[in-house]
Amino acid sequence: MRVLILHMRFHPDLTGTGPLVTDLATDIAAMGDDVTVITSMPHYGLKHIPEEYRGRPLVWEEHLGVRVCRTFVYVPPNPRGFHRSINYLSYNFMSIVAGRLSNRPDVILCVNPPITVGFSGWLLRLAHRAPMVFNVQDVWPDCLEIIGQVRSRVLLHIFRRLETFIYRVSSRVTVLSEGMKRNLLSKQVPEHKVTVIPNWADVDFIRPCPRENSFRKAHNLEGKFLVLFAGNLGFISMLENVLDAAEMLKDDPRILFLIVGEGNAKPALLAKAEQLRLENLRFLTTQSKSTLPEMLGAVDLSLVTLNHRLGQLNVPSKTYSIMAGARPVLASVPEDSEIARLVRVADCGVVIPPEDASAMARAVREFSVRPERLQVLGENGRQYVCEHFARKDMVRRYHALLHDVATSAAEGRS
Repeated sequence: MRVLILHMRFHPDLTGTGPLVTDLATDIAAMGDDVTVITSMPHYGLKHIPEEYRGRPLVWEEHLGVRVCRTFVYVPPNPRGFHRSINYLSYNFMSIVAGRLSNRPDVILCVNPPITVGFSGWLLRLAHRAPMVFNVQDVWPDCLEIIGQVRSRVLLHIFRRLETFIYRVSSRVTVLSEGMKRNLLSKQVPEHKVTVIPNWADVDFIRPCPRENSFRKAHNLEGKFLVLFAGNLGFISMLENVLDAAEMLKDDPRILFLIVGEGNAKPALLAKAEQLRLENLRFLTTQSKSTLPEMLGAVDLSLVTLNHRLGQLNVPSKTYSIMAGARPVLASVPEDSEIARLVRVADCGVVIPPEDASAMARAVREFSVRPERLQVLGENGRQYVCEHFARKDMVRRYHALLHDVATSAAEGRS
Protein backbone atom coordinates (compact mmCIF):
# COMPACT_ATOMS: atom_id res chain seq x y z
CA MET A 1 0.00 0.00 0.00
CA ARG A 2 1.27 3.48 -0.92
CA VAL A 3 0.28 6.09 1.69
CA LEU A 4 0.56 9.85 1.20
CA ILE A 5 0.34 11.91 4.43
CA LEU A 6 -0.22 15.68 4.43
CA HIS A 7 0.56 17.59 7.62
CA MET A 8 2.53 20.76 8.46
CA ARG A 9 4.38 19.21 11.41
CA PHE A 10 6.85 16.32 11.29
CA HIS A 11 10.21 15.37 12.76
CA PRO A 12 12.12 17.32 14.12
CA ASP A 13 9.07 19.24 15.45
CA LEU A 14 8.70 18.27 19.12
CA THR A 15 5.32 19.78 20.02
CA GLY A 16 1.77 19.50 18.83
CA THR A 17 0.96 16.76 16.34
CA GLY A 18 4.45 16.57 14.82
CA PRO A 19 5.64 13.66 17.00
CA LEU A 20 2.34 11.80 16.51
CA VAL A 21 2.48 12.04 12.73
CA THR A 22 6.14 11.00 12.83
CA ASP A 23 5.25 7.93 14.92
CA LEU A 24 2.39 7.02 12.62
CA ALA A 25 4.37 7.39 9.39
CA THR A 26 7.46 5.54 10.57
CA ASP A 27 5.47 2.70 12.13
CA ILE A 28 3.37 2.17 9.00
CA ALA A 29 6.55 2.19 6.91
CA ALA A 30 8.04 -0.40 9.28
CA MET A 31 5.02 -2.61 8.56
CA GLY A 32 6.12 -2.76 4.93
CA ASP A 33 4.07 -0.02 3.29
CA ASP A 34 5.39 2.78 1.08
CA VAL A 35 4.90 6.04 3.01
CA THR A 36 5.44 9.60 1.79
CA VAL A 37 4.93 12.62 4.05
CA ILE A 38 4.50 16.12 2.65
CA THR A 39 5.29 18.59 5.40
CA SER A 40 6.74 22.08 5.79
CA MET A 41 10.31 23.17 6.36
CA PRO A 42 11.00 23.06 10.13
CA HIS A 43 9.89 26.42 11.51
CA TYR A 44 7.60 26.00 14.51
CA GLY A 45 8.73 28.36 17.26
CA LEU A 46 11.44 29.80 15.00
CA LYS A 47 11.78 33.23 13.40
CA HIS A 48 13.35 31.83 10.25
CA ILE A 49 13.59 28.61 8.28
CA PRO A 50 16.89 26.89 9.22
CA GLU A 51 19.84 27.72 6.96
CA GLU A 52 20.08 24.28 5.35
CA TYR A 53 16.53 24.62 3.98
CA ARG A 54 16.46 28.31 3.17
CA GLY A 55 15.86 29.37 -0.44
CA ARG A 56 14.72 25.92 -1.59
CA PRO A 57 11.07 25.39 -2.62
CA LEU A 58 11.12 21.63 -2.01
CA VAL A 59 13.55 19.37 -0.15
CA TRP A 60 13.28 15.58 -0.38
CA GLU A 61 14.64 13.55 2.54
CA GLU A 62 14.33 10.13 4.13
CA HIS A 63 13.50 9.55 7.80
CA LEU A 64 13.37 6.02 9.24
CA GLY A 65 12.04 4.52 6.03
CA VAL A 66 9.65 7.39 5.25
CA ARG A 67 10.05 9.55 2.15
CA VAL A 68 9.70 13.15 3.34
CA CYS A 69 9.07 16.19 1.16
CA ARG A 70 9.55 19.50 2.93
CA THR A 71 7.93 22.51 1.33
CA PHE A 72 8.68 26.20 1.55
CA VAL A 73 6.40 28.11 3.91
CA TYR A 74 6.03 31.73 4.88
CA VAL A 75 7.31 32.11 8.45
CA PRO A 76 5.13 34.75 10.13
CA PRO A 77 6.71 37.45 12.32
CA ASN A 78 3.44 37.51 14.25
CA PRO A 79 1.90 34.00 14.47
CA ARG A 80 -1.70 35.26 14.62
CA GLY A 81 -4.44 36.42 12.29
CA PHE A 82 -3.44 37.40 8.77
CA HIS A 83 0.18 36.28 9.11
CA ARG A 84 -0.78 32.80 10.33
CA SER A 85 -3.28 32.49 7.46
CA ILE A 86 -0.49 33.17 4.95
CA ASN A 87 1.64 30.56 6.73
CA TYR A 88 -1.11 27.95 6.28
CA LEU A 89 -1.92 28.93 2.70
CA SER A 90 1.73 28.83 1.63
CA TYR A 91 1.92 25.24 2.87
CA ASN A 92 -1.37 24.32 1.20
CA PHE A 93 -0.21 25.62 -2.17
CA MET A 94 3.21 23.99 -1.98
CA SER A 95 1.78 20.69 -0.71
CA ILE A 96 -0.33 20.48 -3.88
CA VAL A 97 2.79 21.00 -5.99
CA ALA A 98 4.73 18.36 -4.01
CA GLY A 99 1.78 15.97 -4.10
CA ARG A 100 1.60 16.14 -7.89
CA LEU A 101 5.31 15.30 -8.04
CA SER A 102 4.86 12.28 -5.75
CA ASN A 103 4.10 8.76 -6.87
CA ARG A 104 0.43 7.91 -7.13
CA PRO A 105 -0.81 6.84 -3.67
CA ASP A 106 -3.41 4.21 -2.82
CA VAL A 107 -4.75 6.40 0.00
CA ILE A 108 -4.22 9.97 1.21
CA LEU A 109 -4.26 10.90 4.90
CA CYS A 110 -4.75 14.60 5.75
CA VAL A 111 -4.10 15.67 9.34
CA ASN A 112 -5.91 18.77 10.62
CA PRO A 113 -5.18 21.48 11.80
CA PRO A 114 -5.26 23.49 9.69
CA ILE A 115 -8.53 22.44 8.11
CA THR A 116 -7.33 23.88 4.79
CA VAL A 117 -5.09 20.82 4.39
CA GLY A 118 -8.27 18.98 3.45
CA PHE A 119 -8.65 21.17 0.36
CA SER A 120 -5.12 20.25 -0.74
CA GLY A 121 -5.93 16.61 -0.10
CA TRP A 122 -9.11 16.83 -2.18
CA LEU A 123 -7.24 18.26 -5.19
CA LEU A 124 -4.63 15.49 -4.92
CA ARG A 125 -7.43 12.97 -4.51
CA LEU A 126 -8.83 14.11 -7.87
CA ALA A 127 -5.42 14.17 -9.54
CA HIS A 128 -4.36 10.73 -8.31
CA ARG A 129 -7.82 9.14 -8.19
CA ALA A 130 -7.10 8.01 -4.64
CA PRO A 131 -9.42 8.04 -1.60
CA MET A 132 -8.85 10.52 1.23
CA VAL A 133 -9.00 10.02 5.00
CA PHE A 134 -9.32 13.21 7.05
CA ASN A 135 -7.92 13.15 10.59
CA VAL A 136 -9.42 15.70 13.02
CA GLN A 137 -7.02 16.64 15.82
CA ASP A 138 -8.95 19.85 16.60
CA VAL A 139 -12.49 20.63 15.44
CA TRP A 140 -12.16 23.67 13.19
CA PRO A 141 -13.64 26.26 12.95
CA ASP A 142 -15.37 25.68 16.32
CA CYS A 143 -12.09 25.93 18.27
CA LEU A 144 -11.03 29.09 16.43
CA GLU A 145 -14.33 30.78 17.22
CA ILE A 146 -14.29 29.78 20.90
CA ILE A 147 -10.80 31.10 21.60
CA GLY A 148 -11.45 34.26 19.58
CA GLN A 149 -8.81 33.75 16.91
CA VAL A 150 -11.43 34.28 14.19
CA ARG A 151 -14.14 36.86 14.86
CA SER A 152 -15.22 37.64 11.30
CA ARG A 153 -18.62 36.11 10.64
CA VAL A 154 -17.84 35.98 6.94
CA LEU A 155 -14.60 34.07 7.51
CA LEU A 156 -16.26 31.69 9.96
CA HIS A 157 -18.98 31.04 7.38
CA ILE A 158 -16.33 30.23 4.76
CA PHE A 159 -14.57 27.87 7.17
CA ARG A 160 -17.83 26.11 8.01
CA ARG A 161 -18.61 25.61 4.33
CA LEU A 162 -15.09 24.26 3.82
CA GLU A 163 -15.50 21.95 6.82
CA THR A 164 -18.76 20.55 5.44
CA PHE A 165 -17.20 20.08 2.00
CA ILE A 166 -14.13 18.26 3.34
CA TYR A 167 -16.21 15.84 5.41
CA ARG A 168 -18.34 15.14 2.33
CA VAL A 169 -15.42 14.36 -0.02
CA SER A 170 -13.51 12.27 2.54
CA SER A 171 -13.95 8.51 2.45
CA ARG A 172 -13.49 8.39 6.23
CA VAL A 173 -13.06 10.95 9.00
CA THR A 174 -11.13 9.99 12.13
CA VAL A 175 -11.61 11.77 15.46
CA LEU A 176 -9.96 11.45 18.87
CA SER A 177 -12.99 10.92 21.12
CA GLU A 178 -16.69 10.16 21.30
CA GLY A 179 -17.30 13.84 22.05
CA MET A 180 -15.67 14.85 18.78
CA LYS A 181 -17.73 12.21 17.01
CA ARG A 182 -20.95 13.64 18.44
CA ASN A 183 -19.90 17.08 17.19
CA LEU A 184 -19.49 15.75 13.64
CA LEU A 185 -22.72 13.79 13.75
CA SER A 186 -24.54 16.99 14.77
CA LYS A 187 -23.20 18.49 11.53
CA GLN A 188 -24.87 15.72 9.52
CA VAL A 189 -21.69 13.75 8.83
CA PRO A 190 -22.86 10.15 8.22
CA GLU A 191 -22.04 7.91 11.17
CA HIS A 192 -20.48 5.21 8.98
CA LYS A 193 -17.82 7.74 7.90
CA VAL A 194 -16.65 8.64 11.41
CA THR A 195 -14.13 6.46 13.25
CA VAL A 196 -12.80 7.14 16.75
CA ILE A 197 -9.06 6.48 17.12
CA PRO A 198 -7.45 8.18 20.13
CA ASN A 199 -3.92 9.50 20.19
CA TRP A 200 -1.37 7.52 22.16
CA ALA A 201 1.72 7.31 24.33
CA ASP A 202 4.88 5.43 23.43
CA VAL A 203 4.88 3.31 26.58
CA ASP A 204 8.07 1.50 25.57
CA PHE A 205 9.96 4.81 25.30
CA ILE A 206 8.30 6.72 28.17
CA ARG A 207 8.80 4.59 31.26
CA PRO A 208 8.70 5.41 34.97
CA CYS A 209 12.04 6.73 36.24
CA PRO A 210 13.38 8.12 39.53
CA ARG A 211 12.09 11.52 40.56
CA GLU A 212 15.52 12.86 41.47
CA ASN A 213 17.22 12.35 38.12
CA SER A 214 19.58 14.08 35.68
CA PHE A 215 16.85 16.43 34.40
CA ARG A 216 16.36 17.87 37.89
CA LYS A 217 20.10 18.15 38.38
CA ALA A 218 20.67 19.83 35.00
CA HIS A 219 18.12 22.56 35.79
CA ASN A 220 18.80 22.97 39.54
CA LEU A 221 15.41 21.60 40.57
CA GLU A 222 16.51 19.24 43.36
CA GLY A 223 14.27 19.12 46.39
CA LYS A 224 11.36 21.03 44.84
CA PHE A 225 7.76 19.93 44.58
CA LEU A 226 7.64 20.32 40.81
CA VAL A 227 4.45 21.14 38.87
CA LEU A 228 4.87 20.83 35.09
CA PHE A 229 3.07 22.14 32.05
CA ALA A 230 4.79 20.88 28.89
CA GLY A 231 3.60 21.27 25.32
CA ASN A 232 2.26 23.87 22.96
CA LEU A 233 1.90 27.22 24.71
CA GLY A 234 -1.23 28.15 22.78
CA PHE A 235 -4.22 30.27 23.66
CA ILE A 236 -6.53 27.29 24.26
CA SER A 237 -4.40 26.18 27.21
CA MET A 238 -5.34 29.18 29.37
CA LEU A 239 -1.92 29.30 31.02
CA GLU A 240 -2.56 32.71 32.55
CA ASN A 241 -4.36 30.79 35.28
CA VAL A 242 -1.24 28.74 35.99
CA LEU A 243 0.65 31.98 36.61
CA ASP A 244 -2.14 33.19 38.91
CA ALA A 245 -1.97 29.91 40.85
CA ALA A 246 1.80 30.29 41.16
CA GLU A 247 1.31 33.78 42.59
CA MET A 248 -1.06 32.37 45.21
CA LEU A 249 1.58 29.83 46.25
CA LYS A 250 4.55 32.24 46.48
CA ASP A 251 4.58 31.77 50.25
CA ASP A 252 5.59 28.09 49.92
CA PRO A 253 9.28 27.82 48.91
CA ARG A 254 8.96 24.06 48.29
CA ILE A 255 6.65 24.45 45.26
CA LEU A 256 7.95 25.33 41.80
CA PHE A 257 6.00 25.61 38.55
CA LEU A 258 7.78 24.70 35.32
CA ILE A 259 6.39 25.66 31.88
CA VAL A 260 8.16 23.94 28.98
CA GLY A 261 7.53 24.68 25.32
CA GLU A 262 6.89 27.31 22.68
CA GLY A 263 3.76 28.82 21.22
CA ASN A 264 1.73 31.89 20.38
CA ALA A 265 0.87 32.70 23.99
CA LYS A 266 4.45 32.60 25.32
CA PRO A 267 5.40 36.29 24.92
CA ALA A 268 2.40 37.42 26.96
CA LEU A 269 3.07 34.75 29.60
CA LEU A 270 6.69 35.85 29.97
CA ALA A 271 5.58 39.46 30.38
CA LYS A 272 2.97 38.54 33.00
CA ALA A 273 5.42 36.37 34.95
CA GLU A 274 7.88 39.28 35.06
CA GLN A 275 5.15 41.68 36.13
CA LEU A 276 4.08 39.35 38.98
CA ARG A 277 7.73 38.66 39.94
CA LEU A 278 7.13 34.93 40.06
CA GLU A 279 10.30 33.44 41.48
CA ASN A 280 8.47 30.11 41.91
CA LEU A 281 7.88 29.72 38.16
CA ARG A 282 10.34 28.99 35.38
CA PHE A 283 10.14 28.71 31.60
CA LEU A 284 12.17 26.31 29.48
CA THR A 285 12.26 25.94 25.73
CA THR A 286 10.98 22.74 24.13
CA GLN A 287 13.19 19.87 25.24
CA SER A 288 14.68 17.21 22.98
CA LYS A 289 12.79 13.95 22.63
CA SER A 290 15.60 12.05 24.36
CA THR A 291 15.00 13.99 27.60
CA LEU A 292 11.22 13.43 27.64
CA PRO A 293 11.11 10.33 29.91
CA GLU A 294 13.33 11.96 32.54
CA MET A 295 11.50 15.30 32.31
CA LEU A 296 8.13 13.61 32.89
CA GLY A 297 9.61 11.47 35.67
CA ALA A 298 11.28 14.41 37.41
CA VAL A 299 8.01 16.16 38.24
CA ASP A 300 5.55 15.50 41.04
CA LEU A 301 2.43 16.65 39.21
CA SER A 302 1.65 17.50 35.57
CA LEU A 303 -0.96 19.95 34.35
CA VAL A 304 -3.49 19.56 31.55
CA THR A 305 -5.48 22.74 31.00
CA LEU A 306 -8.28 23.72 28.62
CA ASN A 307 -10.59 26.61 27.82
CA HIS A 308 -13.93 26.06 29.58
CA ARG A 309 -15.79 25.83 26.25
CA LEU A 310 -13.51 23.26 24.64
CA GLY A 311 -14.66 20.20 26.57
CA GLN A 312 -15.58 18.01 23.61
CA LEU A 313 -13.48 19.66 20.91
CA ASN A 314 -9.90 19.19 22.08
CA VAL A 315 -8.11 16.17 23.57
CA PRO A 316 -4.55 17.11 24.66
CA SER A 317 -2.48 14.06 23.76
CA LYS A 318 0.18 14.97 26.33
CA THR A 319 -2.16 13.43 28.93
CA TYR A 320 -1.23 9.95 27.71
CA SER A 321 2.50 10.70 27.97
CA ILE A 322 2.06 12.00 31.52
CA MET A 323 0.28 8.77 32.44
CA ALA A 324 2.97 6.67 30.75
CA GLY A 325 5.56 8.36 32.99
CA ALA A 326 3.61 7.23 36.08
CA ARG A 327 2.95 10.74 37.34
CA PRO A 328 -0.51 12.06 38.34
CA VAL A 329 -2.54 14.48 36.24
CA LEU A 330 -4.01 17.72 37.55
CA ALA A 331 -6.67 18.37 34.92
CA SER A 332 -8.08 21.89 34.79
CA VAL A 333 -10.71 20.98 32.22
CA PRO A 334 -14.49 21.04 31.68
CA GLU A 335 -16.54 18.40 33.49
CA ASP A 336 -17.86 16.97 30.21
CA SER A 337 -14.47 16.67 28.55
CA GLU A 338 -12.82 13.47 27.41
CA ILE A 339 -9.82 14.27 29.62
CA ALA A 340 -12.02 14.60 32.73
CA ARG A 341 -13.62 11.25 31.97
CA LEU A 342 -10.22 9.64 31.39
CA VAL A 343 -8.72 10.94 34.64
CA ARG A 344 -11.68 9.66 36.63
CA VAL A 345 -11.93 6.25 34.94
CA ALA A 346 -8.19 5.64 35.23
CA ASP A 347 -8.07 7.15 38.76
CA CYS A 348 -4.83 8.84 37.76
CA GLY A 349 -5.29 12.36 39.11
CA VAL A 350 -7.74 15.08 40.02
CA VAL A 351 -10.13 17.18 37.92
CA ILE A 352 -10.68 20.81 38.88
CA PRO A 353 -12.83 23.49 37.21
CA PRO A 354 -11.18 25.07 34.15
CA GLU A 355 -9.75 28.58 34.40
CA ASP A 356 -9.94 28.47 38.21
CA ALA A 357 -6.56 29.52 39.61
CA SER A 358 -7.72 29.22 43.22
CA ALA A 359 -8.79 25.61 42.73
CA MET A 360 -5.46 24.85 41.07
CA ALA A 361 -3.49 26.42 43.91
CA ARG A 362 -5.48 24.46 46.52
CA ALA A 363 -4.98 21.17 44.66
CA VAL A 364 -1.23 21.73 44.28
CA ARG A 365 -0.85 22.58 47.96
CA GLU A 366 -2.83 19.49 49.01
CA PHE A 367 -0.82 17.20 46.74
CA SER A 368 2.46 18.63 47.98
CA VAL A 369 1.94 17.01 51.40
CA ARG A 370 0.61 13.65 50.16
CA PRO A 371 3.48 11.84 48.39
CA GLU A 372 1.91 8.42 48.95
CA ARG A 373 -1.24 9.51 47.07
CA LEU A 374 0.87 10.81 44.19
CA GLN A 375 2.54 7.44 43.80
CA VAL A 376 -0.75 5.51 43.72
CA LEU A 377 -2.33 7.82 41.15
CA GLY A 378 0.78 7.69 38.98
CA GLU A 379 0.86 3.91 39.00
CA ASN A 380 -2.85 3.79 38.11
CA GLY A 381 -2.25 6.05 35.11
CA ARG A 382 0.68 3.99 33.84
CA GLN A 383 -1.32 0.77 34.00
CA TYR A 384 -4.34 2.29 32.27
CA VAL A 385 -2.46 3.90 29.39
CA CYS A 386 -0.52 0.69 28.72
CA GLU A 387 -3.79 -1.22 28.48
CA HIS A 388 -5.78 1.29 26.40
CA PHE A 389 -3.55 3.86 24.61
CA ALA A 390 -0.29 2.16 23.68
CA ARG A 391 1.32 3.42 20.47
CA LYS A 392 1.52 0.04 18.74
CA ASP A 393 -2.20 -0.63 19.27
CA MET A 394 -3.42 2.76 18.02
CA VAL A 395 -1.13 2.68 14.96
CA ARG A 396 -2.48 -0.76 14.07
CA ARG A 397 -5.99 0.70 14.05
CA TYR A 398 -4.91 3.47 11.66
CA HIS A 399 -3.11 0.92 9.50
CA ALA A 400 -6.20 -1.29 9.28
CA LEU A 401 -8.41 1.71 8.45
CA LEU A 402 -6.11 2.96 5.68
CA HIS A 403 -5.90 -0.54 4.19
CA ASP A 404 -9.67 -0.88 4.29
CA VAL A 405 -10.20 2.47 2.55
CA ALA A 406 -7.54 1.74 -0.10
CA THR A 407 -8.92 -1.74 -0.78
CA SER A 408 -12.51 -0.53 -1.05
CA ALA A 409 -11.48 2.19 -3.51
CA ALA A 410 -9.51 -0.28 -5.64
CA GLU A 411 -12.46 -2.67 -5.75
CA GLY A 412 -14.76 0.19 -6.72
CA ARG A 413 -12.56 1.08 -9.67
CA SER A 414 -12.33 -2.52 -10.94
